[in-house]
Amino acid sequence: MIDSTSWQSALLELFGGAFSFAAAGPRRHEDWRRDVQAVMTLKVSDPRKWECLNCPPPSSAVEKTEEKPFADLRVDEFDSLLYRVGKRSATQLLVALQGLHYQATNIPDFESRKERLFDCAELILSRFGQEATYYTNAAEARDNSDPNLLNPDTEWNRLSDFTTDCGLIVVAASEVGVFWAFDED
Repeated sequence: MIDSTSWQSALLELFGGAFSFAAAGPRRHEDWRRDVQAVMTLKVSDPRKWECLNCPPPSSAVEKTEEKPFADLRVDEFDSLLYRVGKRSATQLLVALQGLHYQATNIPDFESRKERLFDCAELILSRFGQEATYYTNAAEARDNSDPNLLNPDTEWNRLSDFTTDCGLIVVAASEVGVFWAFDED
């Protein structure tokens, strides 16, 4: 069962020490994109008061990216930037986000850590329940709603001003989650 302590532990296992963003927010609108936008722009906090992570790469941009790592996106832009995926792909992606170029094969000691990383990903997703839907910016999901995202050989639609970014959005009846990794040359 997930609680604040297990949530924080799983977030740190998957995203700690990386340029990443992991946060949840309330579901207040019929249009989930508005709720996701509120999480990305830091306009809402976790409805359970659980920890979040916001550790983007340093940037030379005038804006303080530490405060808001995502680009200013209009709600309708999500339609062309995100693709729906199944839970298996979502779980794989949460694990892969830790690796260089969002590839699990680039995670140090992956084989010995694989079971623990998948347990953490499944724990995080359990917060959102069985009826949750999942979206990613990995182009590999454009024409396939169940791609193997553990080691995607793909492009990513950028949702930030960094060189690359990749992530997962989780939409449930009462909450949304945004889990993202960034890279900057």
